[in-house]
Amino acid sequence: MATLKKLSDGTEHAVPSRCIVGRSSSCGLATEDKYISSEHAKIQWTGTHWELRDLGSRNGTFVDGKRVEPGHPVHIGVGAELGFGEPEPGWRFANAEAPRLSALELSSQEVLASEGEILALPGDSDPEITIYPDKYGRGWVLEHRDGDVRTAEDQEVVIAGGRSWRLELPVIPESTPMVDVALTLENVGLRFAVTRNEERVQLTVLLHGKETQLEQREHGYLLLTLARARAQDQALPLEQRGWRKVPELLRMLRMDENAMNVAIHRARQQLGSIGLEGAANVVEVKRGQRRIGTERFEITTLED
Repeated sequence: MATLKKLSDGTEHAVPSRCIVGRSSSCGLATEDKYISSEHAKIQWTGTHWELRDLGSRNGTFVDGKRVEPGHPVHIGVGAELGFGEPEPGWRFANAEAPRLSALELSSQEVLASEGEILALPGDSDPEITIYPDKYGRGWVLEHRDGDVRTAEDQEVVIAGGRSWRLELPVIPESTPMVDVALTLENVGLRFAVTRNEERVQLTVLLHGKETQLEQREHGYLLLTLARARAQDQALPLEQRGWRKVPELLRMLRMDENAMNVAIHRARQQLGSIGLEGAANVVEVKRGQRRIGTERFEITTLED
């Protein structure tokens, strides 16, 4: 994550995708410096780079000793020295990495950041709430384990694990047209190879002749079960195919609901780890039901 380094003592402060600097306790970077206004300046990720904007402060904002014009964004990169309220730099932009999807636990100020494009709250072992990009790559989705799915909003506060979390949702950059076919859920195929005793499932991702074989994991059987359900429903309209009620799935999988939710989360994470865009949509969710999110799959036999 991007960080600001305080020059006076060397401490570093993580910078979310939108960070207000000021004396107000609600600011992402709050300071008691008397020269700084309540909401002094804003640091923001645009989707391609970081920029700094003075919010009409009384004493000004400075980048490398030069005062910036209020309201006009200034591109900042690694090493930029920032002064708030006085020309003398008080901070250095020490790391300019793109922001990660994250959540701030309000009481402890703990930051929980995703390793990819999927974040589970309060954690991977108990995914009560899951945040991921929508299938169009235009915004973020909040999925509750009871099946409620809605749009997630940046800076909104949600309750998970009995604790309050403020969501930090990065700007999703507009995709750039590419000659090569992108590695997305819509473009790839999935091959499930299962042993005759059904003890092992080998999942392989297929894209234009290239095969990416994934490590065998327990959640492979969950995806296989959902794929079989969708294959059985080919006579139904597309929007109806594959949906199975949660109690039915739990009986088929012989697991409890928390174990199923963890398996879904791990399946999404594994596919996301190979760079598959839209990996979270490999399992679609609605209240009381689940289904596999693609029809581009095949099921074969894996020799014991």
